[in-house]
Amino acid sequence: MITSAMDEALSHYNCYTSIEKRLSVSYVPSVATADGNVNGSIRFGALSSMNYITAMHEISHTLGVGSFEFGAMVRDGVFTGEAATSQLRAITGNESDAVHADNQHFWPYGLNYTSEVETTDDLVNHCKMVIAIREDIGY
Repeated sequence: MITSAMDEALSHYNCYTSIEKRLSVSYVPSVATADGNVNGSIRFGALSSMNYITAMHEISHTLGVGSFEFGAMVRDGVFTGEAATSQLRAITGNESDAVHADNQHFWPYGLNYTSEVETTDDLVNHCKMVIAIREDIGY
């Protein structure tokens, strides 16, 4: 299940980004759901987390979402990066949209829950947002 989830997740990242990152993926039963670290490790625990949407979310953590640099750009529940804000507004067409965030996650398009994905566009927009966030945090 993990291999299938990662294969599909990586197919989207490889299609819609040019980001390169070495990943180390493992099954760790003590992990409640799944987690990803900027060092490139992704650990899956729960069977319910072994899907491509969760895998894409965890890949985003390996790419800098939730890093110290990411958290430093969160103010009052908003990720303040100019590239990410501009990208979100280009996606939605709403010039007042803001990228909401805590120190670990962003939304919309953070794929924090599998229910956030309705179409392939949501996956493409996730990739676009990760690219913009990486620009903002200097990755």
